[in-house]
Amino acid sequence: MTTTITIVPASKQEIASLLDNTSWTHELSWRQLIVLAGYFQLCHAPAKHIIYQEGGAGDAMGILIKGSAKVTKDGIQLAQLRPGRTFGEMSILDKECRSATVTTLEECEFLAITRDYFDKLSAEQPAVALLVVLKIARLLSQALRQTSGKLSELLD
Repeated sequence: MTTTITIVPASKQEIASLLDNTSWTHELSWRQLIVLAGYFQLCHAPAKHIIYQEGGAGDAMGILIKGSAKVTKDGIQLAQLRPGRTFGEMSILDKECRSATVTTLEECEFLAITRDYFDKLSAEQPAVALLVVLKIARLLSQALRQTSGKLSELLD
């Protein structure tokens, strides 16, 4: 028997509340959270489950709500994710293959938005979609600054 990610039934209000409890959406109003919640699904993954596989299709991003996961590239651990952290966000923007693997360390719940739903959000609620893109851009900028700093230290 194989275990898979399951979709957990949740209302827009429940998903908005979960989003609101993360630092990821603190710039959004409750009305914007309710709108955004209509495009996310609450997912459950068992322990030691690969959520995203390096090289696989990049068609969704997630926000960890409960549990922990690790991010690896070529078998090397790059990060450990705790609740509130996002993963897979680059694929929402560039539609490229996964650059790393995300594996649960324990049972996890996360909110996921597929590229199709993000495209639908962009068409139906462009102002809210722009806020999401800006948040992703800030996260990627922070990651790039950290990587540049580490690279600079290694080159010195």
